[in-house]
Amino acid sequence: MLESSWSVRAGLSAMLTVAAGMLASPAQAASTGIVQVVETTKVQYKAAGGDQNRVVISRSGNTVMIDDVVTLAVGKGCKAVQGDRTRVRCTIAQGPARVQVYTYDRNDSVDNRSDVGLSADGGSGADRLTGGPRGDRLFGGSGADRIWGQGGADTMNGNVGNDVVSGGPGDDVVVGHDGADRLYGGDGHDDIRGYSGNDVLYGGADSDYLFDGPGNDRSYGEGGDDVLDQNWGYTTDSDLLSGGSGLDHVAYTERVKPVTADLDGATGDDGQAGERDSIGADVESLVGGKASDRLTGNGSRNLLGGLAGDDVLIGLGGDDQMGGDQGRDRLYGGAGNDDMYGDIDSATAASDFLAGGDGIDTVSYHSYTAAVSVDLDGATGDDGLAGEHDSVGADVENIYGGAGNDRLTGNAADNYITGGAGNDIVTGYAGNDFLQGEAGLDRLYGGDGDDDLHEQGDTTGTVDLLDGGPHGTRGDGCRESPGDTLVSCEF
Repeated sequence: MLESSWSVRAGLSAMLTVAAGMLASPAQAASTGIVQVVETTKVQYKAAGGDQNRVVISRSGNTVMIDDVVTLAVGKGCKAVQGDRTRVRCTIAQGPARVQVYTYDRNDSVDNRSDVGLSADGGSGADRLTGGPRGDRLFGGSGADRIWGQGGADTMNGNVGNDVVSGGPGDDVVVGHDGADRLYGGDGHDDIRGYSGNDVLYGGADSDYLFDGPGNDRSYGEGGDDVLDQNWGYTTDSDLLSGGSGLDHVAYTERVKPVTADLDGATGDDGQAGERDSIGADVESLVGGKASDRLTGNGSRNLLGGLAGDDVLIGLGGDDQMGGDQGRDRLYGGAGNDDMYGDIDSATAASDFLAGGDGIDTVSYHSYTAAVSVDLDGATGDDGLAGEHDSVGADVENIYGGAGNDRLTGNAADNYITGGAGNDIVTGYAGNDFLQGEAGLDRLYGGDGDDDLHEQGDTTGTVDLLDGGPHGTRGDGCRESPGDTLVSCEF
């Protein structure tokens, strides 16, 4: 695989399930809100239907204070504050583990000013929920809600309505759900999901995961190395995807229809046919899907991954890293020093075309376990595994072999060729080449030019051949392991 964080985070679906149904709201509201201790260490406040609540939570030692603007009933483990029917104290000997607050059908607010984690369900109405420094679980319910996680690893869900949800510091789960939502990750590595509606997502300072969902959405990765997920394939939606600073990725990995996408920053030319996404020039990485995709980079260093299908990858400028993976792929490095591979391993090998373009370009078979034969003569269909029929262009300068018994051959340019494990035959031909054998019984032939031949990683008793060949002005240098045979090595 490419050396980048292609894949989206594992386990996010489990976190999202929590966000979607965090709190089991009571079936029916009482006529007066009640505060009580439940499950030994949790303070619970169930407000009454019809009340407009303004709940403030504070703590002193092992005592939690629930303060509202309406009369509160006192339940198990709690006491009313003398002279104030809107305040209740609950003392837990071993310390409070969590506070639960359920409000109902008005425009309510809940403000956690304690260091105890809060679980709050705003119910219907335009609610304002504010967490504390610990990990809070805040559920807006229906209505245009405002939710702030503050510190800690929070899980927040605006649910139905045009909501504003902000994570703040910490690794948060921020979910908008139905409605035109504005979602902010803040500091930390956040999981931000818009779902239905025309949403705006902001990643914040660190490396975040952003999924916009159905609707004409705008996603801004901002700081860090962000993943902007386009997997679900809502082809009637036109989304804007901006990476910001860092190494940012747009992923179409689960798409089953062809994707055409580029990093030129033009408006409305990306995605499946008719989708009209707009990927910003501040995105560095593109991953295709399961069909035959066409992915194009820009003048910066890009990471392009075709995955399944017969893909076309075009690097343009910059030092790019490009992987076709499965299928019959065509890779064009363009300007810059590019690294390319056609297939991820010998088990999925198909006939690929790899052209380096300008710069010092490298083709890699490093993950292959079976023997490959690769040369840089530019001939068609004579490279790769037996029967693979890859075509490596003469504008590629370097080769990395795999774990098999490989035969790797350069050209008239200055080549860098590494055999990898196995009993390899590595030939430089003309040019000032660097040839490396690594483990196995290897034969290195420098050919014309001033070459450097290195043998490393051998076990005792392995005898390799290092033949510098005719040299130019400097001579050929050989760095052998004990017992190797040297021919035409000047130093």
